[in-house]
Amino acid sequence: MENSKKAPSFKESRTKETNGTIDPELIKELKFDADIRDLWSKSVYERDRRETFSKIDEIYDFIIVGAGTAGCVLARELIHNIPHVNILVLEAGPPATQVNDRMRLPGTYSLASVIWRTKEADWGYYTEAQTMPGTVDPTKEVLNKGFVYPRAKIWGGCSSVNGMIYIRGQKKDYELWAEQGPEYRIWDWEHCLEAFKAVENNARENPSEEFKKYHGFNGLLHVQDNPKNIYKILSDVVEVAKNLGIPYNEDFNGVRQNGVGGHQHTIKDGKRFSLADGYLVDALKKVEIYPESKPLGPPYGLPDEVGKFVAVNVKSHAHALNIIWDEEKKDENVAIGVRYFYDGGVHNAFIAPKGEVILCGGTINSPQILMLSGIGPKENLEANNIKIRKELPVGRNLWDHPLCFLSGKVMNPEKESVPRLHSWSSGFEIGIFHKGNVEGKIPSKEDFLDERPDMQLYATPTIVDPSIAANFESLAISMVLNIPSSVGHLELRSPDPFTQPNIFLNYYSKPDDLYRMMSSLKLAREIFKQPPLNTVWGVEEVGFDDELGKYSSGKDGEMTDEDWERYIREKTFTSFHPCGTVKMAPASQGGVVDHRLQVYGTKNLRVVDASIFPMVPSGNTNAPTAMVAWRASRLIKEDYDKKL
Repeated sequence: MENSKKAPSFKESRTKETNGTIDPELIKELKFDADIRDLWSKSVYERDRRETFSKIDEIYDFIIVGAGTAGCVLARELIHNIPHVNILVLEAGPPATQVNDRMRLPGTYSLASVIWRTKEADWGYYTEAQTMPGTVDPTKEVLNKGFVYPRAKIWGGCSSVNGMIYIRGQKKDYELWAEQGPEYRIWDWEHCLEAFKAVENNARENPSEEFKKYHGFNGLLHVQDNPKNIYKILSDVVEVAKNLGIPYNEDFNGVRQNGVGGHQHTIKDGKRFSLADGYLVDALKKVEIYPESKPLGPPYGLPDEVGKFVAVNVKSHAHALNIIWDEEKKDENVAIGVRYFYDGGVHNAFIAPKGEVILCGGTINSPQILMLSGIGPKENLEANNIKIRKELPVGRNLWDHPLCFLSGKVMNPEKESVPRLHSWSSGFEIGIFHKGNVEGKIPSKEDFLDERPDMQLYATPTIVDPSIAANFESLAISMVLNIPSSVGHLELRSPDPFTQPNIFLNYYSKPDDLYRMMSSLKLAREIFKQPPLNTVWGVEEVGFDDELGKYSSGKDGEMTDEDWERYIREKTFTSFHPCGTVKMAPASQGGVVDHRLQVYGTKNLRVVDASIFPMVPSGNTNAPTAMVAWRASRLIKEDYDKKL
């Protein structure tokens, strides 16, 4: 039975001094902030008391909560494919222009605090520390540390702050989605591939015929190979991997995923290209009046006398509070709008006949909004004094990809090397996909040839382990467990919509997860030991038995399985791929939404984002999220056309 310990907030962890007191300067700063907020609140109250601005009815055909990856794709596809509709998109964060300098250049990604973990672009979440029985020795208690859990709060969502790697996952992932029942065949590989290709605009030069079978060239999301030659040391990593028996793969999104090769990225002209750049910008271009022959007026109320706007409106800094229900139909849970906080006040937006509320808030926010609206686990809702409208396992089924690090010091760097990335590089140009060994052994050549790999490695020319402050030339390999067995959950901490939920990741609660991570780390150590890395470059691993880390208990730096478990649990971080908390599945199998992404036991309410994934895809999750949104837009149009 796992136990949880409350992790300190990010600010607490940074500001507590050694004697346990908080920096007086911080207290002074926080008080000043609070005083200014009070002044602002008073001004808002006085403005509204005088009724300076008259309230207008906000009525839209579709209300989309969240301008992240899914919300951007959905807004564009709906406005262009359903005639004469108007759409409101509510986004809690700012337009991406607010961090345009830091967000655009790929090289700023590895400067983690530059984009995420800033007030402009991040929610400020953290996970709960958890104790559980050890994997190697179940009689001993081990600790999974709590840590900061970046989630984007900005136009484009995580596509505006991520590592830009374009990975879809494997065919088998989506076949498993489809195997949940006959009606779920609309999510099989062929349907998903159609959507992937529709979204993608791939810029590979002289693509092969096989490449063309798997990729799109006319979508709005730009995808390309790295525009410059990769770092020389990374080229040598590729050669080392090939010499170890890992096959070369020129397309991780093609016929097979296993192997070593270069990632493709969501980059255009050397700059990050987000889903906001491709889809939301295009959606905003369409502004019309329908019918054109009639004078403009309120879009509803006088339908025979006036015209209506056909457009997408995006409200930034608009925090969704809860879903508004039709109280005259108490037994049906009919969604009629969204209540949100904006500019110091509470606002209501409503949907028109045939309209829908569509949650695109992501894996943390979408379940939180559902639970705040009375949809969720009975026990957690009752504990927070929330009226239960429909009992569903909202917040369960939290999948994520655990990530661990191996760091090396480059003793013989190139003369032009610098201990930081070039502006054109995210640092994640090279990837290795392989099958992990469930006993923790170094993978065999048969594992390298297995076309259902479950580990993904990134080789980077800079330290990415946040526990190592390096000012030396470096090479690092990050291991990601792409097909985990362990599943977490989240739950409401409070009925306060501005308080984050409790997030329990449950990393390595299943033994095979830890052993497969151990297997991949051993492979990375083996890569470091091969020429020319250990000879020409002089790569030496760090952080096992030196001033940067003490983990090995054996002779000559040998690591026991218990040593490895301690290393892995202390070094593990997220790879930023949470999903699954509003599971798409039959109700009898823990589903929250059905195959058409409609919330069970409700009307006019759908969820479209990574939270609906039944299982986590075996790779980065941004491309699959965009795919889901494109597929959902077709389902929404079908249902809209059927309504009277």
